[in-house]
Formats: sequence, structure tokens, C-alpha cells
Amino acid sequence: MASFMNRSSRIASLILFGLLIAGCEGNDGAPGADGAPGPAGPPGPPGPSTGGGVPVDSADRINIAVTSVAVPSGGGAPTVSLALTNDLNQGLVGLPAGDIRFVLAQLTLGTGGSSSEWQSYVTRDSGGIADAQATTETATAGTFVDNGDGTYTYTFASDLDAYPAGPVFDETKTHRLGIEIRGQAPISSNGIFTFVPTTGAPPADDVDTRRIVDNDTCNACHDRLEFHGGPRTDVDYCVTCHNPYSIDGDTGNTVDMKALIHNIHVGRDGYVIIGFGGTEHDYSDIEWTQDPRNCQTCHEEDDDNTPQASNWRLVQTRAACGTCHYDDGVPDSGNDFAIEDGVHPFGLAFTDDTQCAGCHGPNSTVQDGRIQVAAIHEIPTQLASAEFQYNILNITNTAVGESPVVQFSVTDPTNGDAAYDIQTDPEFTTCDFGASRLAISIGWDTTDYTNTGSGNTPAQPVSINPLTECGGTSTDNGDGTFTVTSPVAVPADVTGTLAVTMDGHPAVDIDGTIERIAVTNAVEYAVVTDTEAQPRRNAVAIERCDECHNQLAMHGNNRTDEPEVCVVCHNPNATDINRRNPPCSDNIGADDVSIDMKRMIHLLHASGETGVPYEVCGFGNSTHIYNVEYPGALNNCEGCHEPGGYYPVDPAAVLGTTVDVGADPASPIDDVVISPNASVCSSCHVSDLAKTHMEQNGADFAATKAADSTLISSGAESCQLCHGEGRSAGVDEVHGVGDFQFN
Repeated sequence: MASFMNRSSRIASLILFGLLIAGCEGNDGAPGADGAPGPAGPPGPPGPSTGGGVPVDSADRINIAVTSVAVPSGGGAPTVSLALTNDLNQGLVGLPAGDIRFVLAQLTLGTGGSSSEWQSYVTRDSGGIADAQATTETATAGTFVDNGDGTYTYTFASDLDAYPAGPVFDETKTHRLGIEIRGQAPISSNGIFTFVPTTGAPPADDVDTRRIVDNDTCNACHDRLEFHGGPRTDVDYCVTCHNPYSIDGDTGNTVDMKALIHNIHVGRDGYVIIGFGGTEHDYSDIEWTQDPRNCQTCHEEDDDNTPQASNWRLVQTRAACGTCHYDDGVPDSGNDFAIEDGVHPFGLAFTDDTQCAGCHGPNSTVQDGRIQVAAIHEIPTQLASAEFQYNILNITNTAVGESPVVQFSVTDPTNGDAAYDIQTDPEFTTCDFGASRLAISIGWDTTDYTNTGSGNTPAQPVSINPLTECGGTSTDNGDGTFTVTSPVAVPADVTGTLAVTMDGHPAVDIDGTIERIAVTNAVEYAVVTDTEAQPRRNAVAIERCDECHNQLAMHGNNRTDEPEVCVVCHNPNATDINRRNPPCSDNIGADDVSIDMKRMIHLLHASGETGVPYEVCGFGNSTHIYNVEYPGALNNCEGCHEPGGYYPVDPAAVLGTTVDVGADPASPIDDVVISPNASVCSSCHVSDLAKTHMEQNGADFAATKAADSTLISSGAESCQLCHGEGRSAGVDEVHGVGDFQFN
């Protein structure tokens, strides 16, 4: 019937079309009367600026451009010319004077090896210990003019020599102006303008700029620096106030940038700052995500934007060095490094920064140069790490029912890839306390690892110890390579592709101490039933992890810098049940928790924000409780993920996350499971309302698994419909991905 109706409709349309054609062949009739006006159409997009500008409160983001700063001869009140635009390059008008603030500082170059210093003209009485603190000048104090086209001028309230506690004006010295805007849309940057008053132009030589750290370097971890309520986003702006002359008026602690930033990142005991509204900020418990000797993580000497990045090793200051090198438990002990501080020998006390270079400068020969700053900050374990490389050379016998055979080697890239003898070399035969460790692991399959039938529960891969001196077994092939054979055959129900991984740590004697050396893990793939090996999906790049961690080394330096190795163990079927024994179970209970990577990593990094600690039992049944204060924007998925690697997955292709292995850890059929997308999203979105929303759209928080680990669910997740790529509520849209690093 439906077919007949469709066919009839098509025939009728053709007849009507023919009649219309035929009608065209007759004479035109007289013109009819004009019809009534139609309804107004929707407004079009904003056109280009015609000089009048658009209201500033209509902008989603404000771009600041300083065009000039004119300082009258002798240091009269400076006049700033600036322009404000939106992202369509339209001028923004109507900014209230009370919403914009200015800072101006002068740079004094160091002499005799001392450090250069910024000093702000604008100060305030702190009302506490300190007499003066650098601050900003709100435009209501001076003369603020809105030109009506997106451009503005501001003349400071006073001549520069009239500001109390400010520097003595020198028109030949480098100056820096910065701007912040409050009460409006976010600013893209602080409108930094660095200039010399005699010319009004930037200094001719980079040495006159004191640019030590770049925004991009900070934002590799922080996504977007936003301090003091949000409008301070540029390192170049921060230093204009955070200079040696600024003291926290309540605690007496310095807020000089070089001391403040180091004190914060090393979590110095007693470093407390009283902030806006009398709020206390205690930074004592901060744990930086890498070794603080990695100075070049922040001070990138190969960055053209930071010509003074090498100051960390070339220009020593007691203020900077004293943040790490100080008397334990005695903060702010004077930074004179006297012998009672346990730092300097012979009772030497230093009262001048220029004295430091004699021993620690780049040309010092004291102790054969071994106490130059650069040498002191070398990390021996990281240097040793470069001397090892794991290589998986060949994988055979990987069909169902066969026992995989793996050929591998360990080589030294710094010595012509010379091979180590893992059966005789001390790096791999120092077995006491697990100093030497090497493991070849086999997991299946790469669609989503289950490792069922591996004999290693719950859901763990086959693990082979090849170190013969440490209780393992391997065959020496006589050419620098070794071979191991899996004690477990590939089970009958395995399909697709399997993975072989290589992890562990050699033992190296460093200054009389045996150290476990982190070495980048290796992973290779081999077919079981596939015609070509298919690696597991990888949504995260290790480079993104290492922007914060420098070298991601976990589990006692066993697992290093290879997420594809991590997921073989941290798979959807895996929990910490094998570690849920005393004393850990006494601390956090006997119920197991998921260690599935997609859930675990979000729970861990979000714990400080959500207030829900991630509690897990680890090696030795030890308790790990994570309340992590993630340094970046938690909703910036691309802080960790590859672009596009964070959208909802196909629930038919990705396994749900086991949160309780049930009575039989080896079998998935009695597992309690969260459906795959919900397991990720509920790691950050922890409210009952969020859970209800997920359940209404097919999520299941108490599902079960079939024997093949696939989900037995009450419904199907439909997250993709709204939150998929290109959708109106795509994850990138609702998380604001791409809006974090404006500057």
C-alpha cells in the first residue's frame, strides 16, 4: 500500500509539472498587486567595525594591545595608548575606568654577576610587617579617556618620582607596562609593553628584558595561568609586582618571583602567604610532579622568547637557591648559608650574591667544576637511564594453542648500542631487595585487554622473569639477544592481536648506592587470528604526560614512559583485589576498586577537585590515598588526550569497567560493572544528578559481564548522540576545549 501511494504521488507530481510547463507557453496575464510585507528575517552576523565599536560587555574575550607609552622628560606622569578588541577585531567601547588597572616597573641590570631586578613604581601600604607592596593603579586614580572607537588613553595619577617606595626614574633603563581588566570577559593577555622611555621602543638588546620563563612553559601544566581572581595571566606581568621589594605584610615572607615560585613548587615548610581578603595560602604540602633539579623544565634555554632562561646556572642568587637549600624546619633562616645551615663548609657566610659565582659559577674549577650549578643539578639516575634501551626483536608461536616465544635484548644507545648480558652483568644480577628486575609480559587481545586464561588474576598478563640470577629463566642466543617462552599457551577463545611488553629496572651503583634505573618500556604486537597486527587504541601521548612528569616512572621505576604498557595491566577487568589484604584492607576496607586505566587515571587526577579521594591498595598491600590538586584545568581534555581522543567510545567495542570481581577473580561472569562511558564520566561528574543523567541515557552502574567480558547491560549508552564529535553538546564544546591557552 505504501509503495502504491508513493508511486501515485510521483505520478501526480509529474502531471502537475507538465501542466506548469504547458502554462508557460500561454500569454502572460496582467501583473497582480504587491503582497503584504513578509516577516523580518533573523539578524545577520556583526559587520566590520565602522569606527564606533561595540559594547565591551558584549565580548566573549578581550584582546589588549598597547600602542605606546609616553613618559615626559624627567619622569612626568606616563600616558598609555591602548586598543581593546574582540575576536572579530571589532573595537570595544564603554569600558568603565574602575575595571582596568595598570602597573609600571623599571628594570635595573645586575652588575658584577648579580641579578637584574624589576621594581614597581606603584606601591601600597600593606598595613602589616612590610611598609610597601607593589600593586596596580586603577584607572579611576588618573585620567582615563574612552575615544569611542575601541581605543583609550590613560595618564597615570602622578609623576613617577612622586610614587612612594618606587625606583628612581632613569629614562635609559628598560620599563614594562602591564594591564589587567576585571568585571568583564576574560582577557587574552595582560597587554605587556616593554620599552625604554628615551625612545618609546623596546630595548635594542635582549639582555635588557629579563625574560626567564615563558607563558607556554608554565601552561604546559597549568593550561592557562589565572591568578588573583583570573585577570593576571602573563609571567611578564607577574614579575612587575613580584619583585625583591615586595613582602607579604602579614607573614613577612617574600613574594619575590624567583623565591615565591620555587618555594611553592618545592612545598617549602612554613611558606604561607596571606592573600586577598585575609585568606591564608599554605604551600607547604605541594608536591611537584618531578624532580626539582629538572631546572630546564621551566627554564627552557632553547626558547627564543626567554633570552635569560640560562640565569638559573649563570646568575646565582641567595633568594632563589635558598628556597631549596635551607635549614630543615627553619624557613626564611636568612639565606646567608652559614655553616649552621649545613650547606657551606668552613663557616662561610655570604652577604652578597656576587660571592656565589666563585664556587658555583659556570667557570668555577672548585672541586674540578663539580659544584657548578649545572653540575650540582644533574640527576645521576636520569643520566644512567639514557644508557639502557629495551628491544623486543621477534615474536613467534602466537596462534591459539601455541606458547609464544619472544626474542629480546637490552642495549646501550650511548655506546654504539652495545648489548648487555642480562645473565652476568651486575646491572641485571643485583637481586637483593629486587634491585635488578626485568619482565616480559604477554596480554590479549588488543581490542580491549581481558587476559582471561593467562593464569595471572585478576585480568593480569602472563609475566616472565628472564633474569637467571634472580630466579628467572632465559636462553642466551650468543649474539647479545635472549629468548623466553611463555609458560601459558594462547587460550582457545582468544582472537585478534596480542601484545608483548618489556619493563623493569636495571640496578646501577651511583656514588656507592644501588639505584633502580627507570628505562623506557617497550611494546610490540603479534597476530593471533588477525591478518595484520592491530595495536590497541591509544588516546594519550606520553609527551603530554611528561610535560608535567618529565619522566613518568611508576611502580618503583618498573613502568616508564609507555602508556601502551600500562593498559595491558590496567585493563577493564582489573581491580586491586589481590592487594586488598592487611594492612591495606584495615585502612580502607576489603572491597576492591577498579584499576582500569580509563577510570583510574580520571579518578586520581580529579580527586582534589571532586573531594572524592581515590583509595587503592598497591605493592606490599600498601595503602595509596590520592587527593591530587591537578595543576591545570580539569576540563581541558587535550591536556592529556590527543585531539579527538576523548569523545564517547562505542560501547559495543569497548569493555565496561569492573568495580567488583565477585567470588571468582579469574572469571568475569560475576563481576559488577560500570558501562564504559559512564565509568569515565562519573570519575569527575560525581553528583547524583550527573549519575541520573547518565542512567537516563543508557548508562549502567551495576551491570554484569558475559564469559567473553562483554557487557550484559539493561540498555545501551547513547552518549554519542549529544556528546560525540561535532555534536551541539560535544565533549569539546561542553568542556571548552581549545579555550585554555589564550596567550
